[in-house]
Amino acid sequence: MRNTAAFNEGREGDVAGLVREVQGRVGALADLLHGLSEEVVEGSDATGAVVARVSGAGRLLGLTVDPRAMRDLDHVAMSAAIQGAIGAARSEVGERLARAMADFAPGLTPDLAPGLAPGLTADAGADPPLGDPLAPYVLALLREE
Repeated sequence: MRNTAAFNEGREGDVAGLVREVQGRVGALADLLHGLSEEVVEGSDATGAVVARVSGAGRLLGLTVDPRAMRDLDHVAMSAAIQGAIGAARSEVGERLARAMADFAPGLTPDLAPGLAPGLTADAGADPPLGDPLAPYVLALLREE
């Protein structure tokens, strides 16, 4: 992003060029997120008795429960199995999003610290919202790190 670099260095640069660059990146990001939201991801509980299907946006699309689980699990264990399956599916969605963002913005990949991009600490302004997988990328992109 040539024009962004000029502005970061304090030079005036080409404002129209900067706007075009930003619009191009925003459009590419929107396309990426739309493509991810169209995906269907599956996850299962630790035993494999419950399988959840979620959209790329994390919305629950379906739940399959093995008939043996219906017979063998009480309501508490069944609830835990369902939560585990949904959590596993949503976790996979988050991992896919992280991989896609790493490809979209190389060098801006966050470390495994929850909600923080490399170099971002609590002292660098407000902490990003926990559970928001895009927060580290957006903050890093805005800071051009």
